[in-house]
Amino acid sequence: MTSNSYNSCVLSLIEGFYRLTRKLRGTEVKLAELKDLRERELEQFRGMSEEWMEKGEAYKAEIKRLELALAKESKDGMASVALARHGSLIDRAGSKRFQAKLKRMSNTQGKDQTLWRL
Repeated sequence: MTSNSYNSCVLSLIEGFYRLTRKLRGTEVKLAELKDLRERELEQFRGMSEEWMEKGEAYKAEIKRLELALAKESKDGMASVALARHGSLIDRAGSKRFQAKLKRMSNTQGKDQTLWRL
């Protein structure tokens, strides 16, 4: 082979390396943007789930207060509270399961977040 043919091969290798390097940089920028977006979404989710849980606790406290008032004012006492709970739309067990899922998801997201940083 002549030196001109070597030069064209070397030149095409350099051009290919440059193109791949530029593509890699673009991909790294997109990855950084996606990581940043995921971090912001996780923070929003955490904030919303904490707010949801706080509101849930406030509702529970209000229901308890109303049940105590009903028990105190009713002639049947706790029997009227039990009767009122029987027809209630509030799913006490489902709420606890939902909160447990939120806590598990938050823990899992914390682990995912550390993996993303690696």
